[in-house]
Amino acid sequence: MKRLLAIVVAISFLAHPTASLGAPTAYKNCAALNKTFPNGVAQTAKSKNLGKGPIASPKVDAKVYLANKKLDVDKDGIACEKIKPATGNAAQPTPTTPAGAGFANIDKNSWKVAQAAVLNAASAGTTIPAISYQVGPALIPTRLETRKTALENAAKLWSRWFSPISVEAIYWSENDAVWAEEKLLKGWNYRTNLQQIANGERGNCGSAGANGDPRIVSFHECVGTNLENVPSSVQTTPHEYTHLFQNQYGGCARYDWYCEGGAAYFGSTIGNTNDADGYKRLAQLRTWSGNLGANKAQVAAGDKATVIRLLTEWQGGSHTRDAIAGSYFLGNLATEVLVAAKGVDTWATFTIAMATESDFEANFKKHYGIDLATFYKIVADYVVSQPEIFN
Repeated sequence: MKRLLAIVVAISFLAHPTASLGAPTAYKNCAALNKTFPNGVAQTAKSKNLGKGPIASPKVDAKVYLANKKLDVDKDGIACEKIKPATGNAAQPTPTTPAGAGFANIDKNSWKVAQAAVLNAASAGTTIPAISYQVGPALIPTRLETRKTALENAAKLWSRWFSPISVEAIYWSENDAVWAEEKLLKGWNYRTNLQQIANGERGNCGSAGANGDPRIVSFHECVGTNLENVPSSVQTTPHEYTHLFQNQYGGCARYDWYCEGGAAYFGSTIGNTNDADGYKRLAQLRTWSGNLGANKAQVAAGDKATVIRLLTEWQGGSHTRDAIAGSYFLGNLATEVLVAAKGVDTWATFTIAMATESDFEANFKKHYGIDLATFYKIVADYVVSQPEIFN
């Protein structure tokens, strides 16, 4: 009887082998895997999550991971990881970029601190979403190489806070307007008259836009035949990608200087690399200073009151032509001050908080420790300390 029982137990054991004695199960999907491994499976204890987080601690089992490697969609060595449920305030990424010099230490050379913070954050990022390139039939694809590099760098920059599964990048020339308009018919919450724009700008066509519907992560950009690698052109792709990040949290419905200025700053810093001497930055700012119109002369003459007045006027979502255009210059410099003072991480968490914080100024003070009136004075000092940007 004992011998028979032993045989039955042995047969039963062999009929249900464990992962340690036989080949591990290859699960059909994450739902199936998570029934056995609720927090997912990591290849090694050093496997680092590259997607959204923070995540719960996964089971470390190389054999199980390798059997289910196809379920590791972001290729970070962890299959079917689970994000920790939020407790109280939503968890924020752990800062990895320098906090910056602080507002008390802002001076005319603070652009170097800000530039280093942005480039360090981009180099630390690793996650790049699947990018679907839609290229107009009249646009030579090889002209997009610098833009593709800039897009990947922008994706790395924001990857810890904004990691879409896929991104659609629509590139067109002034001869592809009808084609581009057809591309925007699906999933876009607005469709500008691209043909009218192309007719007006012709070979200098540089019109671009990020889809305001966060469910469809897509942007378009016209690459006119006269545009190659000039600073104002190369910045456009990372500019629009930054808008996609802002749009996820409703940021561009808020202050114009934050929306356009932020995208212009990060776009030009990421797009115009190899600029340790600041020459490209200076060329870009000189071009955009013209967007101040009749106010340029006053600002160039060192009138701080005009800087403060314009930033104050560009509060709220007025989206007037002057506010949007002028923010490429003043909003750009304001963002540069924010990054130099508090780093990229603070700007990103400030952006994310807009999803739940309706009061822009309260949100600003919470993250930066000063009110907007004080900040505008700091920006005014920063702007007039650099007369060379108007020459």
